[in-house]
Amino acid sequence: MSITLVRIDDRVIHGQTTTRWTKARNVFGVLVVGDNIASDELRKKVLRAAAGNLKLGVYSEEVAPEKIAKAIEGPKDYFLISDSPKTFASLLRAGVDFGKTLNVGPMNTRPGTKVLGRTVALDQEDYEAFDYIYNQGVDVQFQLLPDDDIKNWPTMKKKYDSMLQEANSKNGKL
Repeated sequence: MSITLVRIDDRVIHGQTTTRWTKARNVFGVLVVGDNIASDELRKKVLRAAAGNLKLGVYSEEVAPEKIAKAIEGPKDYFLISDSPKTFASLLRAGVDFGKTLNVGPMNTRPGTKVLGRTVALDQEDYEAFDYIYNQGVDVQFQLLPDDDIKNWPTMKKKYDSMLQEANSKNGKL
Protein backbone atom coordinates (compact mmCIF):
# COMPACT_ATOMS: atom_id res chain seq x y z
CA MET A 1 0.00 0.00 0.00
CA SER A 2 1.38 3.37 -0.87
CA ILE A 3 -0.56 5.45 1.65
CA THR A 4 2.10 5.93 4.32
CA LEU A 5 0.14 8.22 6.65
CA VAL A 6 -3.60 8.62 7.11
CA ARG A 7 -4.21 11.66 9.29
CA ILE A 8 -6.79 14.05 10.64
CA ASP A 9 -5.40 17.52 11.12
CA ASP A 10 -7.58 20.61 11.36
CA ARG A 11 -4.87 22.65 9.63
CA VAL A 12 -4.43 19.89 6.98
CA ILE A 13 -0.92 20.80 5.71
CA HIS A 14 1.44 22.97 7.74
CA GLY A 15 4.99 23.04 9.05
CA GLN A 16 4.68 19.91 11.21
CA THR A 17 3.36 17.99 8.23
CA THR A 18 6.09 19.10 5.84
CA THR A 19 9.01 18.96 8.27
CA ARG A 20 8.30 16.34 10.94
CA TRP A 21 5.94 13.82 9.35
CA THR A 22 7.76 13.78 6.00
CA LYS A 23 10.93 12.80 7.87
CA ALA A 24 9.13 9.97 9.67
CA ARG A 25 7.24 8.52 6.67
CA ASN A 26 8.00 8.24 2.98
CA VAL A 27 5.96 10.66 0.91
CA PHE A 28 5.77 11.88 -2.66
CA GLY A 29 2.50 13.74 -2.39
CA VAL A 30 -0.50 14.55 -0.25
CA LEU A 31 -4.11 13.63 -0.97
CA VAL A 32 -6.44 16.00 0.86
CA VAL A 33 -10.09 15.02 1.17
CA GLY A 34 -12.99 17.16 2.29
CA ASP A 35 -15.91 18.79 0.56
CA ASN A 36 -15.35 21.99 2.53
CA ILE A 37 -11.70 22.09 1.45
CA ALA A 38 -12.24 21.11 -2.19
CA SER A 39 -14.80 23.91 -2.65
CA ASP A 40 -12.62 26.63 -1.10
CA GLU A 41 -10.29 28.12 -3.74
CA LEU A 42 -8.39 30.29 -1.27
CA ARG A 43 -7.76 27.37 1.08
CA LYS A 44 -6.56 25.21 -1.83
CA LYS A 45 -4.12 27.97 -2.82
CA VAL A 46 -2.79 28.12 0.75
CA LEU A 47 -2.45 24.32 0.85
CA ARG A 48 -0.51 24.33 -2.44
CA ALA A 49 1.93 26.82 -0.95
CA ALA A 50 2.21 24.82 2.29
CA ALA A 51 2.84 21.57 0.38
CA GLY A 52 6.01 23.01 -1.12
CA ASN A 53 7.64 20.40 -3.35
CA LEU A 54 5.10 17.70 -2.51
CA LYS A 55 2.54 16.79 -5.16
CA LEU A 56 -0.91 17.85 -3.97
CA GLY A 57 -4.39 16.66 -4.80
CA VAL A 58 -7.48 18.14 -3.12
CA TYR A 59 -10.65 16.11 -3.60
CA SER A 60 -14.30 16.05 -2.64
CA GLU A 61 -15.62 12.97 -0.86
CA GLU A 62 -17.31 11.95 -4.13
CA VAL A 63 -14.10 11.94 -6.20
CA ALA A 64 -11.74 10.77 -3.41
CA PRO A 65 -12.41 7.01 -3.55
CA GLU A 66 -11.17 6.80 -7.15
CA LYS A 67 -8.12 9.00 -6.44
CA ILE A 68 -7.21 7.05 -3.29
CA ALA A 69 -7.48 3.74 -5.17
CA LYS A 70 -5.14 5.07 -7.88
CA ALA A 71 -2.63 6.18 -5.25
CA ILE A 72 -2.74 2.79 -3.55
CA GLU A 73 -2.16 0.99 -6.85
CA GLY A 74 0.65 3.33 -7.90
CA PRO A 75 4.35 3.19 -7.08
CA LYS A 76 4.55 6.51 -5.19
CA ASP A 77 3.94 7.12 -1.49
CA TYR A 78 1.20 9.48 -0.33
CA PHE A 79 -0.21 10.98 2.82
CA LEU A 80 -4.01 10.99 3.04
CA ILE A 81 -5.26 13.90 5.16
CA SER A 82 -8.60 15.42 6.08
CA ASP A 83 -9.65 17.92 8.70
CA SER A 84 -12.48 15.79 10.12
CA PRO A 85 -13.14 12.24 11.34
CA LYS A 86 -16.53 12.50 9.64
CA THR A 87 -14.74 12.48 6.28
CA PHE A 88 -12.92 9.24 7.09
CA ALA A 89 -16.14 7.65 8.36
CA SER A 90 -17.76 8.65 5.06
CA LEU A 91 -14.87 7.15 3.08
CA LEU A 92 -15.21 3.87 4.99
CA ARG A 93 -18.96 3.81 4.29
CA ALA A 94 -18.13 4.29 0.60
CA GLY A 95 -15.91 1.19 0.72
CA VAL A 96 -12.54 2.95 0.73
CA ASP A 97 -9.76 0.91 2.34
CA PHE A 98 -7.25 3.49 3.55
CA GLY A 99 -5.46 1.07 5.87
CA LYS A 100 -5.70 -0.04 9.45
CA THR A 101 -4.37 3.05 11.25
CA LEU A 102 -5.79 6.57 11.44
CA ASN A 103 -3.48 9.14 13.01
CA VAL A 104 -5.17 12.08 14.70
CA GLY A 105 -3.29 15.34 15.04
CA PRO A 106 -4.65 18.73 16.02
CA MET A 107 -8.41 19.05 16.38
CA ASN A 108 -8.55 22.34 18.22
CA THR A 109 -11.35 23.85 20.25
CA ARG A 110 -14.53 24.67 18.37
CA PRO A 111 -18.00 25.53 19.67
CA GLY A 112 -19.66 22.55 21.34
CA THR A 113 -16.47 20.51 21.85
CA LYS A 114 -15.01 18.87 24.91
CA VAL A 115 -11.25 19.36 25.32
CA LEU A 116 -9.68 15.95 25.88
CA GLY A 117 -6.05 16.97 25.84
CA ARG A 118 -3.38 18.93 24.07
CA THR A 119 -4.95 20.08 20.78
CA VAL A 120 -7.78 17.52 20.95
CA ALA A 121 -11.35 18.79 21.20
CA LEU A 122 -14.26 16.61 20.10
CA ASP A 123 -17.97 17.16 19.66
CA GLN A 124 -20.62 14.43 19.56
CA GLU A 125 -20.38 14.03 15.77
CA ASP A 126 -16.60 13.56 16.00
CA TYR A 127 -17.15 11.01 18.79
CA GLU A 128 -19.62 9.04 16.69
CA ALA A 129 -17.33 9.14 13.65
CA PHE A 130 -14.32 7.91 15.66
CA ASP A 131 -16.42 5.17 17.22
CA TYR A 132 -17.62 4.04 13.79
CA ILE A 133 -14.07 4.09 12.36
CA TYR A 134 -12.71 2.14 15.33
CA ASN A 135 -15.52 -0.41 15.08
CA GLN A 136 -14.58 -0.99 11.43
CA GLY A 137 -11.20 -2.30 12.59
CA VAL A 138 -9.17 0.89 12.18
CA ASP A 139 -6.76 1.71 15.01
CA VAL A 140 -7.40 5.38 15.86
CA GLN A 141 -4.23 6.90 17.32
CA PHE A 142 -4.03 10.41 18.74
CA GLN A 143 -0.49 11.70 18.18
CA LEU A 144 0.52 15.27 17.44
CA LEU A 145 4.11 14.58 16.33
CA PRO A 146 5.89 11.39 15.24
CA ASP A 147 7.89 11.12 18.48
CA ASP A 148 4.93 11.85 20.81
CA ASP A 149 3.25 9.12 22.82
CA ILE A 150 0.15 7.63 21.21
CA LYS A 151 -3.24 7.64 22.90
CA ASN A 152 -5.74 5.25 21.37
CA TRP A 153 -9.46 5.72 20.80
CA PRO A 154 -10.64 3.59 23.76
CA THR A 155 -8.62 5.84 26.11
CA MET A 156 -9.95 9.06 24.56
CA LYS A 157 -13.49 7.66 24.37
CA LYS A 158 -13.41 6.84 28.07
CA LYS A 159 -12.26 10.40 28.83
CA TYR A 160 -15.03 11.90 26.66
CA ASP A 161 -17.67 9.63 28.24
CA SER A 162 -16.46 10.61 31.71
CA MET A 163 -16.61 14.32 30.88
CA LEU A 164 -20.10 13.91 29.40
CA GLN A 165 -21.30 11.99 32.45
CA GLU A 166 -19.86 14.64 34.76
CA ALA A 167 -21.54 17.44 32.78
CA ASN A 168 -24.86 15.59 32.79
CA SER A 169 -24.72 14.96 36.54
CA LYS A 170 -24.03 18.68 37.14
CA ASN A 171 -27.05 19.51 35.00
CA GLY A 172 -29.23 16.93 36.77
CA LYS A 173 -29.64 14.79 33.66
CA LEU A 174 -28.73 11.44 35.22
